[in-house]
Amino acid sequence: MADQANYLQFIEAFNKIHKYLHKYTNSDDNVSFSDLLYRSKKHPMLALYLDELHVFRKLRNIIVHQTDDFEKIIAMPSEETVARIQFIESQLLDPTKVGVFQGEVSKFQMGDSIKKALTASSDKGFLKFPIYEGGQFAGLVTSRGIAKWLQKEAHQDVITMDEKMKELLPYEKEGKYQFINRDTTIYEAWDLFKNSTSVIAALLVTEQGKASETIEAIITHQDLVHYLYTHNLYVFH
Repeated sequence: MADQANYLQFIEAFNKIHKYLHKYTNSDDNVSFSDLLYRSKKHPMLALYLDELHVFRKLRNIIVHQTDDFEKIIAMPSEETVARIQFIESQLLDPTKVGVFQGEVSKFQMGDSIKKALTASSDKGFLKFPIYEGGQFAGLVTSRGIAKWLQKEAHQDVITMDEKMKELLPYEKEGKYQFINRDTTIYEAWDLFKNSTSVIAALLVTEQGKASETIEAIITHQDLVHYLYTHNLYVFH
């Protein structure tokens, strides 16, 4: 029976989430699901799904206290509800990592011309430029930094774009980027963008989150929002 299958799958997923919350909060078995959610409100992923989980909590309380006769039930989870709670359960136990953004990253030397960077940007569509001095990371140039530089240079009769990338770095604020390791979850990345005390232009992904390592991906706030939307990972409030 479809109703019975939905019931069993919903309860199974709910119980796994319940067990996870007990472990995450290091709480006693007698702590209610509602209290566990309250204690977990700073969890980078659970914070996105609290409203849904409270609804699931209410539904669970209804269905576990009703009759065992499936012909007389008063509430039963739909297939969509079962799919959603199973999805949240799967993301809690095995959350998506920022490695999904891994791809080719264009890097530039301090002595490269601004024209070279802008040409590459036009060809590949990126707006963030990691700058190196030899093999050492020197900073991140953004489109905002380039715009500020152009404003400063606007009084010149001719701007050749042969100027060097190093000339752009003074127009970038410190702390506009942050290194993270490849095992960071997309929820932790979202939390960094949302709760940082300063505006983060980009997250730079390396193996262990160190500037001395190869940058594997550059994630902007827009990149992350697009991914969350298109993969149905977050109900925006």
